[in-house]
Amino acid sequence: MRNFYSAYWWIFLLRGIFALVLGVLAIVWPGATFTTLIVFLGAYLFIAGSFAMVGAIAARKTAENWGLFLMSGLAGIVLGILTLYNPFATGAALIFLVGFWAMLAGIFEIIIAIRLRTLITGEGWYIAGGLLSILFGILLLSNPENAAITLTWLFGFYAVISGVMLILLSFRLRKK
Repeated sequence: MRNFYSAYWWIFLLRGIFALVLGVLAIVWPGATFTTLIVFLGAYLFIAGSFAMVGAIAARKTAENWGLFLMSGLAGIVLGILTLYNPFATGAALIFLVGFWAMLAGIFEIIIAIRLRTLITGEGWYIAGGLLSILFGILLLSNPENAAITLTWLFGFYAVISGVMLILLSFRLRKK
């Protein structure tokens, strides 16, 4: 008897094809892809928030924390509307968020490497990685327009690799 994954191998194939196409579009057409991704993010936030609110209202008699789900849904709807209203502001905020995160992560990597130097050898590589993270964050923040293209390319390469892996997995599952 075939298992679930082998029976539905084609789902992995479709996901892989979708990821591959999206990745190629992101690499070839990064500006439009970044804007489109932000608009899709807005739509996702709105739809997910709507479902969360409906679920919260439906569960108000059986779930203790239904109010939290309701607030979460409301926040999703508001963020979705704001994103759809001004996708460029959301895109800029995303770039700044990633830039600050990269710098903060780099600082923590350096701190951890310094603290671990008595336990491990080669901590210099971890420090170098932290410095690269900080540099990456600075570069993102110094030129947000190019950062949008760079992040879209990184996403594109990730999506292409992920898509190829999913397609190969689907063929392996089909044989089972």
